[in-house]
Amino acid sequence: MAFLCLLFTTSCNKKIDYHPEWDVSIMSGKVDGVLLQCSSASAQTFVVGAKKTLQIIGNKGSSGFSIMIDDFKGAGTYNLSDQNLATYLLGTSGLQDAYLSSSSGSVKITSYTEKQIKGVFEFKGQNIVSLNTKNITEGQFTINLVPVKIPETNSGTNNLSAKIDGVTTGFTGEGISTASPVGNLLSIVTANGEKRIILSVIGYKGAGTYDLANDGTGAYMKDQTATGSFSAETGTLVVSSDAGGKIKGTFSFKAPNEDYRIQTTVNVTDGTFDLPFSKK
Repeated sequence: MAFLCLLFTTSCNKKIDYHPEWDVSIMSGKVDGVLLQCSSASAQTFVVGAKKTLQIIGNKGSSGFSIMIDDFKGAGTYNLSDQNLATYLLGTSGLQDAYLSSSSGSVKITSYTEKQIKGVFEFKGQNIVSLNTKNITEGQFTINLVPVKIPETNSGTNNLSAKIDGVTTGFTGEGISTASPVGNLLSIVTANGEKRIILSVIGYKGAGTYDLANDGTGAYMKDQTATGSFSAETGTLVVSSDAGGKIKGTFSFKAPNEDYRIQTTVNVTDGTFDLPFSKK
């Protein structure tokens, strides 16, 4: 989310109110005294049961911060506990690189509107594998909440295709297999403008058939709004080949809206991909 598209209405020819500060999405913090300035940051809210949950993510390369606030009610101070979680991620090796907040630490939301969220945070993170700790101090974020209109990709660059409720749509992306304590994690991330298709498998073992509901996940995002995400309840990913720096295969899944109050479902069918592939 980097900027707000200005719109004009022909009915009244009135320009939508706009503030340049809405364009800003930044997040930073000091890790044992060393500043980590994230190159991207985003925030979203979603409903879990009867509660609203806030998720804030910032990253620079493979490092970054993640904050999850349960029962979010707007501006205020939230203590980090089992219900609220902050994480510093050092790299891509799963739990080996994750430093999770304990009961010490807090997140203070200083301002929250439909356009922007601001706040500060600090916590002591512990790695559950090595038991080493990291002190996160002077954390801060200012994140734009206005969805961005991102240009759609040129069909010549698309390397994944699927029918979204019967409409063929192309996407551009890549596949990565990363070693983790629970086995190899396959991630396929593709985009077309605001739209996303994301496929992942935990315990990836190469070419074969995987159940997206039990072995991983399939997700479709139609836009960046809080109600624009759909997660697979059933589905299959078939990897036919992952040799020579390429991963190829097919997929399909049925995905209800992640907001349980919205009784809509997306059917993703006839999915095919031929993507750049790397192992880490």
